[in-house]
Amino acid sequence: LARINHANAVKLKKQLSAIAAVEVLNKAYFNEFTVRLPKPAHDVVEALAARGIIAGLPVSRLEPGKADLANLLVVASTEINTDEDRAAFAAALKEVLA
Repeated sequence: LARINHANAVKLKKQLSAIAAVEVLNKAYFNEFTVRLPKPAHDVVEALAARGIIAGLPVSRLEPGKADLANLLVVASTEINTDEDRAAFAAALKEVLA
């Protein structure tokens, strides 16, 4: 299960790294990692939720009031996420960020 989770996170990281506006911050990770977005993460999460996609956790929810964290989003991919799920997430994120 651990190998599957990590492999799925690696797949997601590759897909998100291919989006020019997304910066993956973690070099080492298990099944979740943090990305920097060009927009506030909260707004991106809401836009993706409207499309039926659970995007992740805005870091600003963990550390409210810290403006430098507003564009950070923690994302994960586990054994329950399919290749189609990851592709849909990456495609929708690219659209929302455009």
